[in-house]
Amino acid sequence: MKLWLLKAAGTLEDEEIILEDSIITIGGAEFPDLSNIKNEEQVKKLILEKYPGMREERSETWAGEICSFITKIKKGDLVTVPLKTRNEVLIGKVTGNYEYRQLTDFISHIRKVRWLKTSLKGAFEEEYNVDFNSPEALFLIKADPEKLSGFLETKSLGALVEELSFALEDLDFLRERMLELAYRLAETDEIPEVRKIAAEMEKMLREQ
Repeated sequence: MKLWLLKAAGTLEDEEIILEDSIITIGGAEFPDLSNIKNEEQVKKLILEKYPGMREERSETWAGEICSFITKIKKGDLVTVPLKTRNEVLIGKVTGNYEYRQLTDFISHIRKVRWLKTSLKGAFEEEYNVDFNSPEALFLIKADPEKLSGFLETKSLGALVEELSFALEDLDFLRERMLELAYRLAETDEIPEVRKIAAEMEKMLREQ
């Protein structure tokens, strides 16, 4: 389990979506779905196609951050997100793989999280020796494993009930989506379409 610092979401609307939808984002909404990205060079190529005048050093840094968001952050890792509209940081546990979902002009590349707690910025900076004003958008924070496990201590009944409610909502969404795909499957005799629907079903089940 690792602890990452992720600086993103610049508006009040973005931060409300991050909180309400339990997600994190790396920004870069101007880029398409990055599900097939395997390395930094692929991301760098996309960046330079979009911004051909960007300096080499800047494009490499940005590519590294985006690639880390997609491939290096693992489910079960912890992430802290400093809010720009208030003097707090969010601390959560990553629960999902990379997804492409256009939510706002800023948010499209996301990972699901379970928010655990908040902390004052100054207290967090001092405790973990980080600087929220540094230029990096994503980096690892050095922290003792025992300290990290403290974030995952037993929660109150109210918190558990809330998590259960979110889980049931996810199940309802999955049920509705699977029914929709099943209806599409029943209405088609086209083999390519059948294969496409079957692949969608398999992907949805694997992500649960």
